[in-house]
Amino acid sequence: MTGSIEQQVLELLHQQGVEGERISQAFAARNGLHPTDMRALVLIMEAERRGIPATPRALRQDLVLTSGAVTAIVDRLEAKQHVRRSRESADRRQVRLRPTDSAQVVAGEYFGALAERGRAVLAGFDRAELDVIHRFLHGMRDAMRGFSSDDAARGEAGPTAAAAEPTGRGEPLPPSGR
Repeated sequence: MTGSIEQQVLELLHQQGVEGERISQAFAARNGLHPTDMRALVLIMEAERRGIPATPRALRQDLVLTSGAVTAIVDRLEAKQHVRRSRESADRRQVRLRPTDSAQVVAGEYFGALAERGRAVLAGFDRAELDVIHRFLHGMRDAMRGFSSDDAARGEAGPTAAAAEPTGRGEPLPPSGR
């Protein structure tokens, strides 16, 4: 790898994204899922983990799909017993999507080994280094979230580029167990 350290870091981030996509596609294929169904399942599982309601509307917005396409995805995930619909409010029109226990087990079996590898890599860094990595990753996530196809068409960094500069600490890390 050649170029400045900044360029090398950006290239490594790109490679990590490519590898993440490869791993997700392999998981999807192994479990008979379309890649978009896989992304939907991940979003539903993430929402559940964070205690945020996963709804068809949220999926439609996150996946940038029509309501009909999201219904078809949820139908397929439900048929494979990875997701269940539940109506948890007085308004029966409101549907919450929940991952099933079997979906959690399948994902845990597949991605557990990857998480172990990640923990092994993190173990090689001290607390101060982890704080810097944490701040950097928050900045990169925010820069990517704020980037749009309109920004790309104009060749601009987008409105959040300045906000993503490492001036703040981002969200604090929990206390280290080391």
